[in-house]
Amino acid sequence: MNGPILDNRLAPAAIYEELARLFEKFGDEQYGEAITQREHMLQSAHMAEKRGESDAIVVAALLHDVGHFFSPQTEELVSDGRPEQNFCHEVLGARFLESCFGPEVIVPIQLHVAVKRYLCSVEEGYYESLSEASKHSLILQGGPMTPAQVEKFSAGKHSDAAIGLRYCDDHGKQVGIDIPGLEYYRELIIKMVSKDLRAA
Repeated sequence: MNGPILDNRLAPAAIYEELARLFEKFGDEQYGEAITQREHMLQSAHMAEKRGESDAIVVAALLHDVGHFFSPQTEELVSDGRPEQNFCHEVLGARFLESCFGPEVIVPIQLHVAVKRYLCSVEEGYYESLSEASKHSLILQGGPMTPAQVEKFSAGKHSDAAIGLRYCDDHGKQVGIDIPGLEYYRELIIKMVSKDLRAA
């Protein structure tokens, strides 16, 4: 599966500007919920901050659905928000970002779909709490995990962080709430990019 990759030769501030450009270009698209893609991603980040999650999870929550910006959907699918195939947006997003952010950001993004499948298997009432769009996509994403998949997921190094991100994802779908815009997260994004580039 191929897709664009964020250029890590850019200065951290320029990387933020590239992300802002993508939010501006694609953020107003629908994806099956009552709010736009931009509103959902910003709400998810706001929820992560309110919950006291790490800086990495706040940034992961903000960027977790960036792969939707690159999904090869027709205008009809974009407007309807209920695709009939799985475009693996979590993989597209992780690959786009991985040259500029560390695993503490990237792995929870890559796992946030798997967490939904995991929680549907292990947490009573979780499936019923999902939005209709999320239930629809669950079918395309493989349905609840098998016992063997649950065991493998539970043993993963980033499973707890991914579960925290998933909580923010599930609760970042409210209509009409007042939250900060993307610019609010500018310095945090630059900080997380700079941290990873310094370590490279």
